Amino acid sequence: MKKILVIGSFMTDLVVQTDKVPVEGETTIGKTFNRFTGGKGANQAVAAARLGGNVTMAGKLGKDDFGKEHMEALKANGIDFHSVLFDPEASTGIGNIVIDSTGNNRIIVVPGANLKLTEQDIENMETVIRTSDIVVLQLEIPMATVYKAVDLANRHGKTVILNPAPAQKINPDIVNKVDYIIPNETEASLLANVEVKSLEDARKASEMLLNQGYKNVIITLGEKGVVCRNHEQFEHFKPYKVKAVDTTAAGDSFIGSFAFGLSKDLSIDQAIELAVAASALTVTKLGAQPSLPTMEEVEALRKGPINVKVDQL
Repeated sequence: MKKILVIGSFMTDLVVQTDKVPVEGETTIGKTFNRFTGGKGANQAVAAARLGGNVTMAGKLGKDDFGKEHMEALKANGIDFHSVLFDPEASTGIGNIVIDSTGNNRIIVVPGANLKLTEQDIENMETVIRTSDIVVLQLEIPMATVYKAVDLANRHGKTVILNPAPAQKINPDIVNKVDYIIPNETEASLLANVEVKSLEDARKASEMLLNQGYKNVIITLGEKGVVCRNHEQFEHFKPYKVKAVDTTAAGDSFIGSFAFGLSKDLSIDQAIELAVAASALTVTKLGAQPSLPTMEEVEALRKGPINVKVDQL
């Protein structure tokens, strides 16, 4: 099995469930409050590890109780934590999450120590990058740090997966160093400069991203499923029908599970099918990392067929 290195963020999620999200100037009564370990990077690492992956996490925490909780979560999931650093001044990142009665969420993040992960920190991790096989990145750490990691991973011939979230423009100089770009509708709209609301929009956006120089474009579309485009074909993967409780970490679950699939030498199609099932299960439970499924749970869901439409180009 190939080694997965996730370089990215830690967030402590402060989660409120409410029937109605307040509008400006309004106060509403919430139903529940919970605290979970999260963050796009940590979630993706846990998603891959919980399926059985060989995972290392790299990032930066504050020297506080939230930071200790994240370390315990990494240990509990069998993730190599020796590349996790601590900032002596900044606090561990937090995410303020409000979930409505339909399971949809609104999130505000305070990055904290995540923004203290530097280019020099990445250079110091060059041996870890060199001895890994798949490098997974997101954008909750400084962009210069992301670019340094992409450069080093590409220099050492590693497979690079980039989740461009939160949505930001990407330096075109690194585009051809990314093997898989995996945005959602919002992120794809920004990167392709075309509004993505339908499957046809996603088809156009994926083509534009491919023309920008990305090797494989995978766009997650929530209840509309997933599309994948490369120079050989365009595919649409339909989603599983599940009751959504909390959509937090659905995208992270997809990306971590996809990375795990590649680490097991699955084809792109097979890795996406696995990731679609894992992300479907994720939305059926509350919380980010607590909702990430095991391989046994994924296999149970996948006993039913998933429809895939393949258009040869």
